[in-house]
Amino acid sequence: MIKYFTLFFIILTLSCAKESEPLSSCYTDGNPPRNNEKVTINQGVWGDVWFWEGNFMPMSRGKICQVQRMIYIFELTKMSEVEAIGYTPFYSAINTDLVTTTESDTNGFFQVELEPGSYSLFVMEDTSYYSNLFDSGGAIFPVKIESGKVTEVRFDITYEASY
Repeated sequence: MIKYFTLFFIILTLSCAKESEPLSSCYTDGNPPRNNEKVTINQGVWGDVWFWEGNFMPMSRGKICQVQRMIYIFELTKMSEVEAIGYTPFYSAINTDLVTTTESDTNGFFQVELEPGSYSLFVMEDTSYYSNLFDSGGAIFPVKIESGKVTEVRFDITYEASY
């Protein structure tokens, strides 16, 4: 009897000693929270990077994850100034000047100070640039920075999602 009690106690102790799992940064019920409380800049751009995966039609059966990515900020870039990979939102080269780079944290948050002007945002997916937002003039993920203001964006990576 004591042998079984000892075995039970060891198993119970080991199961309780297991480190708790980190909180998931993926959400299946609605969108992840925004990270606006982390903003510390007075001029530039801040945002969240979210990776969408799964089937979102007719109702959400996919997941949205806050992800860490390298963000590339170029001069305002049009479709005629990139080397597209087929008819996809992936690019092998961006033929405008790179202004700066930054990296989002594990919660997808990023911020960067920028001079007033217009810029285009891209992330790196494997070995290709990715950006899937366009304006009516053909600019890729345009972001306008005004003097003394911080522009908020949400960078959705959606190539693994269906709608």
